[in-house]
Amino acid sequence: MKALLPDDPRWVGPHHMIAVVGRGGMGRVLLGRTPTGKLVAVKRIPRSHIEDLEFRARFQRELETAGQLTDASTAAVVDSDLDAAQPWLATEYLPAPDLSTVVTACGPLPPSGLRLLATGLATTLLDVHRAVLVHRNLVPGNVLLTAAGPRVIDFGIVHPRDPEGTPADPAVAPFRAPEQAEGQPVTSAADIYSLGMLLVLAATGSASAAPDLQAVPHSLRKLVESCLAPDPAHRPSARQLLEQAERIPVESAWPQEVLDFIEAHRVDAEWWASSGEQETRYRDQLARIDSRRRRTIVWAAAGAVGLLVAGGAVAILSQSAHSEGHAQPRTNPSLELKASELRLLDFCAVLDKAVAGKLGTRVEDPQTAPEGGCATTVLDATQRKVHYTFDIPDHAIGVDQLTPTGKTVGRAPILSAGPADNRCDTTVVTQSGGAVPLRMSAEQLDPAAQPGAACTAAEQALTAVVQQLTEAVPQRQVPPNSVLRLDPCAVLSDSMIREITGDPVDNQRSPHACATIGHGGSVRVDLVDESRPDRGDWVYETRPVGEFTAYVLGASTANDCDLGFVVRPTEKDNAEQIKLTVSDLSNSPDACGKAEKLLADAIPRLPK
Repeated sequence: MKALLPDDPRWVGPHHMIAVVGRGGMGRVLLGRTPTGKLVAVKRIPRSHIEDLEFRARFQRELETAGQLTDASTAAVVDSDLDAAQPWLATEYLPAPDLSTVVTACGPLPPSGLRLLATGLATTLLDVHRAVLVHRNLVPGNVLLTAAGPRVIDFGIVHPRDPEGTPADPAVAPFRAPEQAEGQPVTSAADIYSLGMLLVLAATGSASAAPDLQAVPHSLRKLVESCLAPDPAHRPSARQLLEQAERIPVESAWPQEVLDFIEAHRVDAEWWASSGEQETRYRDQLARIDSRRRRTIVWAAAGAVGLLVAGGAVAILSQSAHSEGHAQPRTNPSLELKASELRLLDFCAVLDKAVAGKLGTRVEDPQTAPEGGCATTVLDATQRKVHYTFDIPDHAIGVDQLTPTGKTVGRAPILSAGPADNRCDTTVVTQSGGAVPLRMSAEQLDPAAQPGAACTAAEQALTAVVQQLTEAVPQRQVPPNSVLRLDPCAVLSDSMIREITGDPVDNQRSPHACATIGHGGSVRVDLVDESRPDRGDWVYETRPVGEFTAYVLGASTANDCDLGFVVRPTEKDNAEQIKLTVSDLSNSPDACGKAEKLLADAIPRLPK
């Protein structure tokens, strides 16, 4: 989820908006709370489509469709208003991750999980098809996994079954039945094909137009093959599919890792609900300030809001602790993070949760910073813009030169080098996980800001971040075999490193980097997800490493060499990579040759 932007409504009908869930078939989806306290997902017709009669008809169809469905595995419509200036629809909010997210984070499902997924989806389609409807958009993002089983959402492009057929709506390509892709008439058999592809994704971790069914567990393979029959007439009905799924010889159950992931998602949604309501109270207080006295009063309100934030954070934690599924929080807990948590820390989620809405109004979505970490801009209580960056500084940048500010958070001192122009960096060191420094930078974008305002903002933001991390540590969603999960100090052979460095005189480490320094040289390894060296305008020199190819990432000499190896592509033109920096101070230096040997030894041992 993300915090509301300034242009997002605070109220839709009688429902109070809390956060942004994401995007759906109707556009931006908001999280709201009804007057009775129920959480809802709110979709509105985009302003650009208000005059589009076909789009309005599609919106109307979703309402009509939902009214015909009675199965508990779909999200019920709670409220709507088609006559509003911007028509809207509120459905039951399901605090559950989608299928694609779960598979990415937890890996392919075992047979027990596949049976639960297959029976749950077949049961839902049985209800849909019984109502003489076709879903048409059964894709991973529309299948949410709850602890009890799968739930299907987004009936925005459901159509009544029509013997004459209607033009197929866009869908995610691998999950579209052949007749959909060709624009032919679509029947309920198209949903069965989509269900088969969902099972392929869940069983293998990926889906394509020509899936490898040999990777599907034997107990499920015939079922999937029947779903993917090219001829719609040869595919089973939803009832036949349910009967086949119920004969899979295992109990229906999610694995524990999936249950833990689902629970973490639920807790995260609860946090947003509490945090969003707290934020709205702050906004409402500021909005009531008389405009003629705004400049004078806001300065005083800024301090009051700061106190409210601190008190509100404690209140949220207290209330959350007494709700089901939460442990009692400790008083002033220390900043103790596991090394594994630090390696997968989602900087943007932390920044969005801890800063946006509490120290002001976020005016842009958080963005991953080029040098790592995450950045966003907030309009504070004095109506000035502050740019925040939250990251882990490179381990070569020591904290011993920083000065304690006299303030503490998470039982650790806040350190700073003081203001520099309109910018200020503050740092706190974790109490476990390798004593890793966490840095919060604040830059006042208004030149007229008071001296020292950036340091005050940075301290407040760092305090909010640490309070968030002592309650919950948002994690990036990466595959089980991602190199970002690895301890960088365990990737290379210690004996081979010592052949280069000699006896170590210093060891430096951060969540994704490890350096060993000795009298004979130094070796540093970085595990990163960044731009691929084989893409873009710049052409890097390549060097063979056995059957693999490494890239020389900078100017190399006999004494110094930087090599990079692409482990696996990720999104856009990025890839997970291993980067080696070798400094060879021996009498017969060959930095790149030694780096190649280190890579050749490490690559075969990487997770597949």
